Amino acid sequence: MLSRTVSGTKGSESRFLQLYKVVREREPYLNNEAKIVQYNALLRYFIKFLQDKDSYPPLINSILYQIDIKLGDIYYEDGLQNQDNSRYFLAIEYYNQALSYAQKTEEQNRVLLALKDIYYYLDDEEAFFKIEKNWADNHNQKDRFGAYVLLAKNAYQPRMKIFFLECALNTVVAQDESFYTKYQDTLNICCQLAVLYELLGEYEKARRVQKLRDNTLKLLKN
Repeated sequence: MLSRTVSGTKGSESRFLQLYKVVREREPYLNNEAKIVQYNALLRYFIKFLQDKDSYPPLINSILYQIDIKLGDIYYEDGLQNQDNSRYFLAIEYYNQALSYAQKTEEQNRVLLALKDIYYYLDDEEAFFKIEKNWADNHNQKDRFGAYVLLAKNAYQPRMKIFFLECALNTVVAQDESFYTKYQDTLNICCQLAVLYELLGEYEKARRVQKLRDNTLKLLKN
């Protein structure tokens, strides 16, 4: 039987790691409801003994990320199978907690893509839009342009296409590409934006991007 004695932060950290190891060893033999109980007990232990500490090792952050991901995945899959929005909302809660503990870009993107799918199933366009924006922003500077272009291509509403194309336009210069490629990308985006703005009757904005397109063409000819 594990000792219940905890002495200070180091003792609390050690106890938390022990408990996590025990749950991981039990996991193959647990159904989803039992996993929820076990991992939530770990989170309660963290809140009681470690949450208010000034600092704790990165390993603790990593474990908290893994716990919240596991719980988020359980509720997400349950929501999918049973078309139960309440399970989706629980998944969102745990995924957002996981996002706060993520230490790598890959970990953040893993959570963002799961949240994006959930908001799509919930038909929450505003939240879906924000998650897509966060996902693109999470790329490094030279890859951000391609992420925005991809989101614009997949967007099904003109307003969303415009937003992501404008974001892409603002990141053209940061691309790790040749001078010629950057200007070609600028021309392409300006053409798309001009069509979309005219479609929406926003002629002043259409003229703005058309002017930028004309100035870009002049630079290419010089």
